[in-house]
Amino acid sequence: EAQRIRQRRGRIFALPEEPEVARVWLPKYNSPGLAMARAFGDFCLKDYGVISMPDVTYHRIAENDEFIVLATDGVWDVLSNDEVVNTVSRATSRASAARFLVESAHRAWRTRFPTSKIDDCAVVCLFLNSEEASESSSSMTTNKLTNAVEVSSDQHSTTIQLSTGVSAEVVTALVTNGNEVSVETVTEPVTLVGSLKDD
Repeated sequence: EAQRIRQRRGRIFALPEEPEVARVWLPKYNSPGLAMARAFGDFCLKDYGVISMPDVTYHRIAENDEFIVLATDGVWDVLSNDEVVNTVSRATSRASAARFLVESAHRAWRTRFPTSKIDDCAVVCLFLNSEEASESSSSMTTNKLTNAVEVSSDQHSTTIQLSTGVSAEVVTALVTNGNEVSVETVTEPVTLVGSLKDD
């Protein structure tokens, strides 16, 4: 990733307050400081090595897998994989798991970056083994994952195709916009229009 960016004249360096986060910068300007090498949008960096081709890995779902968390970088920027798993596992109910995770990310942003604008956070928790659900809620929908889940705010809409043949409960999606936390509940999956689109 770094070699591709440098060959295209992009610069890579971390901010002093985040030495563990390498960021991509324009050749002559200290902007935008993108914390990833692959992204949709971010057109100002497309000529400098940032690409939209995803790096795909596969995981065969096993009996001991409990849930899948789909989240935007606003969550992953401040919470590790282990923190996300622990947060979802500690949720008092499946229906509150996504809300709990976004609220945790929101708190982490305020603690780690008190002077920064909080990045948008969207979370969808998909609980596997829905036949073993300990509670039911009107915000849960049991569905074969042949459809898509749409997460949207006033300015952004994303449709994600999920793998087929897995039974799961689609619980909730939550969005933070700037410093305001707003909640959107996904109660009905939408029909897949494309495998992935980013407006």
